Amino acid sequence: MLFPSSLVLFEVLVSSTLAAIQLPLLAHEDQSQKTPLNEVFDQKVKWAREHFDIPGLAVAVVRDDVFCKGYGVSDIHMSKPVTEHTLFFTGSTTKAFTSAAISLLVEDDGNHPEIRWDTPVHTILPADFVLNDPWSTAHTTIADILSHRSGLPRHDWVWLANITLQEVVQSMRHLPLTAEPRTKWQYCNLMYSAAAHLIEIVTNQSLHTFLTKNIWQPLNMSETYLSFSEAQDTHRDISQGYYVDSNGKIASTNQVFSDTIRGAGNVLSSVADYAKWVSAILNRKPPLSKTSYATLLGGHSIISPNPIEPFGSPLLYGLGWMSQTYKGELLVFHEGAQFGYGACVILLPRRKLGLVVLGNNMIGINAAANLLAFHLIDEELGIPKNDRFDWVTSGDKIINDTNLPDNIISELYPMTPNPPLPNPLNISAYEGTYTHTAYPDLRVSSSCSERETAIQGLQRKLPDLCVSIVKYNLYSQYLINDLFHVSGMFWVQIATRWGVTNATRVEFRVDSKGMVSWLGIEIEPLMAVHGEKIWWKHS
Repeated sequence: MLFPSSLVLFEVLVSSTLAAIQLPLLAHEDQSQKTPLNEVFDQKVKWAREHFDIPGLAVAVVRDDVFCKGYGVSDIHMSKPVTEHTLFFTGSTTKAFTSAAISLLVEDDGNHPEIRWDTPVHTILPADFVLNDPWSTAHTTIADILSHRSGLPRHDWVWLANITLQEVVQSMRHLPLTAEPRTKWQYCNLMYSAAAHLIEIVTNQSLHTFLTKNIWQPLNMSETYLSFSEAQDTHRDISQGYYVDSNGKIASTNQVFSDTIRGAGNVLSSVADYAKWVSAILNRKPPLSKTSYATLLGGHSIISPNPIEPFGSPLLYGLGWMSQTYKGELLVFHEGAQFGYGACVILLPRRKLGLVVLGNNMIGINAAANLLAFHLIDEELGIPKNDRFDWVTSGDKIINDTNLPDNIISELYPMTPNPPLPNPLNISAYEGTYTHTAYPDLRVSSSCSERETAIQGLQRKLPDLCVSIVKYNLYSQYLINDLFHVSGMFWVQIATRWGVTNATRVEFRVDSKGMVSWLGIEIEPLMAVHGEKIWWKHS
């Protein structure tokens, strides 16, 4: 997931003569009594699309056979229907491919004997992979970065600057760690950026080229890309991405894409192609080895030590995959969230059953995916309807969590004096550029636009200050970032992108001359828990 509450997602190089795995789609008219994508499921999809504002989605079920089906539209203006071949961004399910690519290097002793799961990343990328602590730098291994146990939290704002993948990796030396390596699971997209950079450096080819040659082509995955431009050149149907705007209307993200997040996200694919990937995993087929599959899908980090309803075991993280038990069945899965798009892949290895859900509303799919997937799982397991979990309420909570509560100010500042302390400086004193060694530089201005709707808890449409990224990319170009004064030198930041709104505490500091010297924002969630901020210097 790309918002703070949200969260992240195997071996021998195959010979060029390996026969590609072919999984023909079964004709619905011939399998009408057999397909799990039946009329009952169709009605559930129809309800979910309407309830969670999803223009279109596609589903694949892999069992002995493969069943794929599209629902709704990929473009609301052109009324183009979704099919099993429609391309969607698949978000963090990309991580499974990145880990799989590493596994190919691990088993390639001839060309890459230096690459092992326990190899410290710094020994492969000595100039680039440096953390904020010398011991962590020296001891953080490849398995550590792929299982989110490096000690580095998300720090996703680093991605908002217009920088290269290598610069993203180099920025980590300036980012605070929040745990010792291998002591705590902390989802960190940036570590998958490091993995992508490692693959590109040691193979001397782009991640897109490496995945295409070594995984996607051997599996006959001809509808999968890591390059948006290459996907466009094929003239395939690439779904638009959507969100619900402040007026409650469906709006497009215009297929926003940033090449820098490759490795952690950015795969474009169809459910027909993902079915081939899922089938290979379930049947432990090449191009990965059985040893690699066991390593990738096994548990390496503990996400949650206690079971969370409706699951029956602790939640574990492997290398690009999560796992836990449900009704006595092992589930291996990963969700994906990319602005405008949502994804979910779930495997039941013992039953050799796999499910894929891809769609074109990030929040909507995140809310609906479990409702749809677990209907199919419950049907497979024969779970009585009265014993099934309430995934509708769970999905509604995901939607509600994207809205700020009316008491957001009192939640962030429960001890604010009444009346609040006045602002001690003129608004113009806060204006200017603020710099950070890793996070993007910020520009603070009092020339702000009035918002369409009042901020909940503030009942104001005009912020006191607004913040923009100095060197923005396509992700940060559309960021609306407003500052509202609360009391004294304390403020609140309301940041909104494509239907996702976050509120965080902000503090300005003044030097001995009465000049604003620092801007602190509790932008990293795991630091914010302890009241710690990221600090930008007023230049």
